[in-house]
Amino acid sequence: MVHGLSVTSELWRVHTQHLADRGMRVVRYDQRAHGRSTRGTARITLEGLADDLAHIIERLAPHGPLALAGHSMGGLILQTLTTLRPDLLPRIHGLLLISTPDGPVTTRAQPGLRSRILGWGRDLLAVACTGSPAAMDAVRRRLPHSSPWALRTTDSRPSDTSAPLACRRGLHRTATRDIAAFWHALAATGSRPVDGLRALGPRLTLLAGAADAHVPADHTRALARRIPQVQFVLADQATHALPVRHPQMIVDILARLACQAGRQDPHPSHQR
Repeated sequence: MVHGLSVTSELWRVHTQHLADRGMRVVRYDQRAHGRSTRGTARITLEGLADDLAHIIERLAPHGPLALAGHSMGGLILQTLTTLRPDLLPRIHGLLLISTPDGPVTTRAQPGLRSRILGWGRDLLAVACTGSPAAMDAVRRRLPHSSPWALRTTDSRPSDTSAPLACRRGLHRTATRDIAAFWHALAATGSRPVDGLRALGPRLTLLAGAADAHVPADHTRALARRIPQVQFVLADQATHALPVRHPQMIVDILARLACQAGRQDPHPSHQR
């Protein structure tokens, strides 16, 4: 289960419990420079993030069928993985991409006042993060700890280093220059390759929120149009926080995909 920009693996906490209760093994992780994962030294790119995921799969699930899910940037990482690692395609018995766009993530204003304000805010934030990262770091250190944009160089609970950070604290240890690097990776122009997704066909499901102002449903629908036999699901009134506000919908889809995979796995694991 692959989360997107600015959150942590706690995005999947409710889903993990429900899926584990159904006897499924769930692996979730913090992206590099998010939550409790360090930034490393490599340049931040979608290809690098997909390589991170490939290493996790090789270490924790080296054999047997897979059911994979990704939200927003996590969906783009999974799309990249299917292109870079075609050897994994036979193992992927189900893939769920949630709020995943066709092409770059953009701040271009969508119809409606709320979407326009959101676009302007994201434009200003992108300019500030790129042009003055040190100044932005200084501002973020003064924000209250409850803010998702606050920057904390030390853990407020150093004795509890094994506990996951709250979902909205994904960037609490991420320098502003790294936030800018993530944004540039997501804003790369041009449609991304879909050869790997086409190979999955009916094993692929795309889920979008009808009220998503960050990645409008039409952007995900455009991706679906490029892939024969894909299942496209539109969640009525759902926003970009679809995994948080509609967890049962995602659990049901993942359970179906995992069940498809499990039919060929004679020794399912119940580890979580």
